[in-house]
Amino acid sequence: MNRRKKMPIKYIMLFMTIVCLVLMIITWESRQEISSVEKSFSYVIVPVQKGVNVFGDWVIDKVNFIKNINELETMNTTLSEEVNKLRYENKILQQDKIELDRLRNLYELDNAYPSYPKTGASIIGFDPGNWYNIFIIDKGTNEGLEVNMVVLAGNGLVGHIIEVGPNYSKVLSIIDDSSKLSAKILRTSDICIVRGEKQLQGNCQVDFIEESANIIIGDEIVTSHLSDIYPPGILIGKIREIKPNADNLTKSGIIEPVVDFKHLEQVLVIKQVWKKVK
Repeated sequence: MNRRKKMPIKYIMLFMTIVCLVLMIITWESRQEISSVEKSFSYVIVPVQKGVNVFGDWVIDKVNFIKNINELETMNTTLSEEVNKLRYENKILQQDKIELDRLRNLYELDNAYPSYPKTGASIIGFDPGNWYNIFIIDKGTNEGLEVNMVVLAGNGLVGHIIEVGPNYSKVLSIIDDSSKLSAKILRTSDICIVRGEKQLQGNCQVDFIEESANIIIGDEIVTSHLSDIYPPGILIGKIREIKPNADNLTKSGIIEPVVDFKHLEQVLVIKQVWKKVK
C-alpha cells in the first residue's frame, strides 16, 4: 500500500501567505476592512512572523556575544603575553642591577686595600647548609693562587684558601667552627681572638678581650699584625654584644661580620701569601 507523503509545513505556510497577499491586493481599493479569510490568515501569520523575528534577534545577539567573547579572549591572551614579557624584562633588569651593585662593591673593596694585588673569582660550590662556611671558587694554580691566600668580599674579610687545584680553590670562611684569627678593636687597639661559631648563625665569637678594655657596641674589629695568615687592618665586623667572663679578667662578645655569608657569589683573592705558615 502506498502511503501519501505529507507536505512539509514550510510549503503550507508559503501557500497561505501567498493566498493572503493575493486577496489583500484584489480587495484593496473597494474594501473598508479586511476579509474574514485574511483575518484568519493574519492570526496565524503574524504570530509566526513575530516569533521568527524574535528568534532571529536572539540568534544575532548570541552570535555577537560569542564573537565578542572570542575577541576578548584574543585580547586577553595578547595582554597576558605582554605582561609576562614585561615581568621577564623587569627581572632581567633587577638581576643586572644586583650584579652591577655586587661588582661596584668589589671595585670599592679593591680600592680600600690598594696595596695588595687581587683577582676576582666566582663561587661555584659550597658545603651543604645555608651558610658559606666552606666553598669553592673557579680559580686555582693556573691563575697563580696558593694556599693561605686571603679572600675578601662585601666590605671586608671572608677567609682564606685551604686547598688549591689547577682551576679551583677551596676557601675556609671566618664563620666556620675551625676558623680562629688574631684581631684588634680598631678604636682602642685592644687585641682579641675572633673565631667561628656554628650556633651564631653567620656571626663570630670574640674572646680574650681584657676586662679593662673600653669597648662599646658598634666598635669595629679588624685583623691584627699578629695574624699568621691575614695582613693587618682588614675589616672583620662590628661588636654586637659584650659580656664579662667568669674569671673577671676578660670579656667576650659577638661580632656581626661585614660580609653577608648567606648570599656570596663573587669574591676577591689577594694574590700574595702574607706569611708562610710552617
